[in-house]
Formats: sequence, structure tokens, C-alpha cells
Amino acid sequence: MRVKTMIAAAALVAAGAGPARAQQQVNVTRNTGPTGAVEIQNPTGEVRVVAWDRNQVQVTGTLGSDRDRVDVEDEGDGVVVRVVPRGGNGYGGHGGRGSSIEVRVPARKDLEVNVVAAGVTVTGMAGNVEAHSVSGPVRVTGGRSRHITAVSRSGPVDVDATAERVEANSMSGPVTVGGTVRDRVEANSVSGTVRITAATGEVEAGSVSGDVEIASMRGRAEVHSVSGGIRVTGRGLSGTFQTVAGGIVLSGDLARDADLELTTHSGDVTLQLAANASASVEMTTFSGGISVDYPGARVQRENRRNATARVGAGDASVTVSTFSGDVKLTRR
Repeated sequence: MRVKTMIAAAALVAAGAGPARAQQQVNVTRNTGPTGAVEIQNPTGEVRVVAWDRNQVQVTGTLGSDRDRVDVEDEGDGVVVRVVPRGGNGYGGHGGRGSSIEVRVPARKDLEVNVVAAGVTVTGMAGNVEAHSVSGPVRVTGGRSRHITAVSRSGPVDVDATAERVEANSMSGPVTVGGTVRDRVEANSVSGTVRITAATGEVEAGSVSGDVEIASMRGRAEVHSVSGGIRVTGRGLSGTFQTVAGGIVLSGDLARDADLELTTHSGDVTLQLAANASASVEMTTFSGGISVDYPGARVQRENRRNATARVGAGDASVTVSTFSGDVKLTRR
């Protein structure tokens, strides 16, 4: 069952108003293999997933009504866990509470979790992880997963784990990625801050109405914001950094063959290069100033709006432009 279907199911639950019924405890265990997949669906409450070393899936917690139930079924080499609402379980104003379950899963299983109006927490998994919420927080921590996908339409998303690749997205909440990501991070928010502190390689990140902050990266980045600033630190940097209404600060050393572009319409741009940098930096501003405070840099000025600075052997190619801001080149 996918998210759209779950939304419809939740709406039916809300429509079928009736007297609140007592909550009930659940404790179900199913034997399974160490690999394969586990899918968890809860349209009316939160899900917590904890990895363990047993070849079992165990479901514990509280159901919102004595008419709700949990189905745990084998599906190929995997297991499907479904919370099935039956009547007034408190979702959508019944006067009770939704179902809250904790699911213990073999660590090497692939995992998919879908909820609607609540949060998802996943801890310690080593397989692929997909965690989705329509209107709640999503948090994935610990473990050594291959690929992590964490998505919320209207809640914060937080990933702090070791992984090959991470995709983290929110429509209206902040997005944070920490830990270690060996290959690539993709992180985006429409109306929230994006903060990446994970030691990582390639990055693709953006926000429409929030800042983007990236630390400890090593590699190429594609970063954009409409009404927020961009701040990046790292090593071996290369890529494109663009914002419309915000400043840009980039600090670190560049890849020797880097092709770096920093562009903003209404903000300052500060480029802080390492002491052993080797780059040719072309700087342009329409209504601001250009300053170079990098020892040994050789500067050629066409006029007050355009200048080129050669640092070291000039290996990397850097273009910096702003319409209504200052450009500053300094040593880190």
C-alpha cells in the first residue's frame, strides 16, 4: 500500500466517527530469514523500527482501539506488517489516540515504512531503508545502510548514519544529514533549512525558502536556493552554487581541475581558499565592490566591476558573480 492509498484509508477512518474504544496492547513475533525485505504500514500512528540480530520480526506497542488489529504476513522472503484500523481508533478527532508500534527487524533486511499523520524512527539498519511520512517527522540513525531514503511532506527529516547514498527531502520542514555518506547526498526542502554535516563525496542540495549549509564534504556539489544563503566548507571542492536572494560563503581547498561557479543576484560572495590554492578566479559585480586579500595573488582589474585573480599556478577555474553585492577573495 503506498502513501496515497494510506491517505484515503485514514480519511475513511476519520469519516466513520463513533464512540472511542479502549486501546489494546500488541505483541506479535514472526520468524524470518536474515535478508529479504520488511514493509511496515501504519495509517493512524507512529512507527519505531529497531534493528537486532535475531531472525525474527517482533511487533509491540499500543493500538488505538480494541477494534484495530496488526497483520504480520510472509511475502516471499520478506515480511509485511500492517496496522488495520477498524472503526473509531482516535484518528481525525475520535477522542482517542492512534496506534503506536515498535518493530524489531533483522539488521540486514531491506526496510520500507509508510505512515500518514505521525512520525517514523529507524535505528541501526544495515540494508536499504525507505521511510515516508505525510505529515510527521522522519529520523534514520545508526547502522551501516547502503541506500537511505527519508521523506516527509510536512515535517522535519533527519538522517545520521553511515551509508553509501542518502536521499532526504521535505516539503515544509528542515532537512539534516549527518554521519558518513561515502558516495552521494541528495537533500532538498521547499520551505526549510538544509544542513549537511556528513563526511561525504558528491552533494546535490537545495531549498526554495531556506539556507543551505554543507560541511566536511569532499567532491562536487550542485547547490541552489531561491531566498536563502549558501555556506560550504570542505576539501577538493568543485561544482555550482547559485542563489537568488542570499549570500554565498565557500571555504576550503579546490580540486586541482575544479570548475567552480558561484552566482547570486542580491547577496555578497566570499571565497576563502586554502593557503596552497591554485586557481584562476574571475569576479564580477554590478553594484558592489571587489576585494582580494590573498597573499601572493596576482590581480588584473578591468574596472571596478570586473577583476581576475590568479592564485598559485591557476589550475582550477572559478567564476564568481553577483548583481548587487560584494565579492571577496581571502585566504582561509
